[in-house]
Amino acid sequence: MYVVTYAVKVRPDQRRPFFVCWRTIAEAKRDHCGSLGSRLLAEPDGTYVVYEEWPDRAAYEACALPDNYVGLTTDLHGLCETWDKTAELDLVDVVTAG
Repeated sequence: MYVVTYAVKVRPDQRRPFFVCWRTIAEAKRDHCGSLGSRLLAEPDGTYVVYEEWPDRAAYEACALPDNYVGLTTDLHGLCETWDKTAELDLVDVVTAG
């Protein structure tokens, strides 16, 4: 598994459109690119963390959404004050709940 994370500051007046746009893109990456899913997490200071899971780096790098999604990523980033990639990680090991 390959994980990519982003730290995001959403414009205060754009939270609702951000949530809708983020979900649309996450579902498209799952349905068209083979993403294993995405999580949107909130930090106490209002920063959001986007956590994307991919089968491997190749799937992440090869992701190209269909034409009807063109511009949606730009729209998503436009709803934010900042959008910074914070990590690209390869899974080494896992322990799950029993």
